[in-house]
Amino acid sequence: MESQKNKVNRVVIGFALAAGIIGAGAVPASAAKAPAPTEHETHCVVEVTGVDRDGVFITTPEICFGTEAEADAAAASKNSRSSNGTIGKHYSSQNYGGSSITISGTTCGGGVWYPTGSWDNNIESSRHYCGSAQTKFYDSSNCSSGAYPITSNTTSLGWANNKPSCVRYG
Repeated sequence: MESQKNKVNRVVIGFALAAGIIGAGAVPASAAKAPAPTEHETHCVVEVTGVDRDGVFITTPEICFGTEAEADAAAASKNSRSSNGTIGKHYSSQNYGGSSITISGTTCGGGVWYPTGSWDNNIESSRHYCGSAQTKFYDSSNCSSGAYPITSNTTSLGWANNKPSCVRYG
């Protein structure tokens, strides 16, 4: 049978190990912390299936993938089956980095996409596929103020980084 003293010693040592009092050695507490988790990248595709009477794109739900290559392949497959093309591709970081969302459809001639979920106020760079037609990023949810227009690929939306709540194509 184990003596009462041994039981107490085991409990005290177990508590000290759990609290980090014993076994930490010379490693400072700050060095023992795990690194902060990095953003989990997703690469999504939405397809424009129509435009409502207010000019707002009607889209399919986002389909997301672990890599940009997978999302590009899915968008290309959808586009080849429905004669669609890519309207725009937006990124959560500058220089086409981070997560991405591809907007595919048949119209560059006009329409509005409202970024939802993690995309609202989270676009920093964009690839432009609509020729000379402008894509405008607005910092208001009704596309009425703070327009940042582009007509070519843009590695940074400048003052509009992480502000778009509305994107108008064409």
